[in-house]
Amino acid sequence: MKRLAVFLLSCVLCISLFGCGGEPSSNQNGESESTKGGVSEEKTEEPTKLTLILRGGTYGDVIKNMLPEFEKENNVTCEVMDLAFSDLHDKIALDARNPKGAYDLIMVDGSWIPEFIEYGVAMNLSEEGYYLDDDFITEAAVAGYDKSGDLYCVPHFGNVNVMLYNDALLESVGATVPETWTDVLETARKVKDTGKDGFLVRAQAGDNITSDFLAVLLAHGGKVLDENNQPTIDTPEFKQALEMYIELKNAGSIMDKDDIVAAISGEKAALSLSWPGWYVPEVEGPAHYTVIPTQVDESTPSNPSSIYGIWFVGIAANSQNKEMTLKLLEYVTSAENQLAAVEDGGVSTRHSVYQNQDVIEKYPHLEIIYNALQNGVYRPLVTEWNDITIALGNELDAAVQGVKTVDQALADAQKAVAQIMK
Repeated sequence: MKRLAVFLLSCVLCISLFGCGGEPSSNQNGESESTKGGVSEEKTEEPTKLTLILRGGTYGDVIKNMLPEFEKENNVTCEVMDLAFSDLHDKIALDARNPKGAYDLIMVDGSWIPEFIEYGVAMNLSEEGYYLDDDFITEAAVAGYDKSGDLYCVPHFGNVNVMLYNDALLESVGATVPETWTDVLETARKVKDTGKDGFLVRAQAGDNITSDFLAVLLAHGGKVLDENNQPTIDTPEFKQALEMYIELKNAGSIMDKDDIVAAISGEKAALSLSWPGWYVPEVEGPAHYTVIPTQVDESTPSNPSSIYGIWFVGIAANSQNKEMTLKLLEYVTSAENQLAAVEDGGVSTRHSVYQNQDVIEKYPHLEIIYNALQNGVYRPLVTEWNDITIALGNELDAAVQGVKTVDQALADAQKAVAQIMK
């Protein structure tokens, strides 16, 4: 997306209306006309209307389930928009151009926050006196701050990359839960030989393939950008990672997220990268989560490989209901509501939820997620990331589909990202 040039024109018209002072009129018996007959005729205050723009699916559903009680307690009506990933980003960004915004509470992917801070899309919460309490998982909140330490967005849904696997298929080929990426590939090939898919990828252009590929890249010691925010794509580490990703694809199939979950839980595929918002494993169910391998094989260094996909909530800088929206933000991210949201598939960003033994006994997979949330890796926190993920994703997809060689795709991606980062 092209950089936004956000110029907010503030036009404030102050009109003071002065009525005729004095007490309410009374009749000859001393009764106020407004209470005549002992019945108060108080006017009912109109409810405040808040507009929420959320990510579709479980990420937004857990917030929608919290709204009825908040509406009742605060005389509020909430209108909710559910959108897909790219549509959500674009609608929030475009509405930020308007002096009076259409949205109040905004749901934001962590990778968008630097852009939304720079262009004045999200309100500075620190300036409103809001701060995170110590119960929030520190690592999961990093992207919500600017470089000076001011807070703009609050972590709401602890989305972090994990691996989803089918117990029965692993057992059928004599395999255990893989500990390295070489183990993953070997197991996937064995399952493929039985006529089922060994490993499923989301090799579709744009964010899907970029996010799916990053875990493999990180385990190989690769990066998209160096410490100076310059591309490091046309490198040996990147090439080795992409070649392994293609081999994983060849040991399985390309699918979208819903089909991935259905295939693995339905014993048609063995392994895939996944996100907690996609699927809630049952204790005795067919599919479970495990940590993403951090090594290529046992002889290589261990590199943290779980990508953060945290969904944050913030307040549109041009919201017309900032005070009430802040109250709503505090409500949906409170410890009490984060705990209750687990029953609806919510993935908390608070320590207290994971330290609740009743929760862990019922949902043991949350221990895997809790560990990943404390040891994850952020996608580069740069304003250009949305453009990068599209450019890089297109080239990765071209290599996976065989339209370009790995070398050509990486060379072209290097040039494209270098141009973006100029």
